[in-house]
Amino acid sequence: MVALSILLVFACAGTKIDGKMITPQNINDIAGIEWHLKQMTRNNVIIALVKDSQISFACDENGRVSGKATLNRYSGNLELKDDGEIIWSKALIMTRMAGPPQLMQQEADFTQALLQTSRIILNDSKLVLKSSSGSTVLEFHSANK
Repeated sequence: MVALSILLVFACAGTKIDGKMITPQNINDIAGIEWHLKQMTRNNVIIALVKDSQISFACDENGRVSGKATLNRYSGNLELKDDGEIIWSKALIMTRMAGPPQLMQQEADFTQALLQTSRIILNDSKLVLKSSSGSTVLEFHSANK
């Protein structure tokens, strides 16, 4: 029983992220900034990023999102509820360039993970998008810092 409790504490510790929840009232705190992905966790598995690849995220005050998903540019929309919950538009619009299999896989992992997120948290120069369960986490750093 004690061992199970310890495992549960460690499992939950990895999903807690400190910072300010982004809501419609404070979305301007992140709008107009380009964010670069530094770490991706999907379904509780850290996905190693391909060296020298780039994934970015940006949004405006109206919830229009855009960025680079590795090979292709993407855009879409999110709606932020007053409690900070993200409601994503049905699908992202993407360009259709192909490339090496590892880059295409990374792009697929990122776009699927992005649409699984349901909260945005700002912590200094770090932006975190995460799922409600905490099993999917995208950690970005400001391109300006």
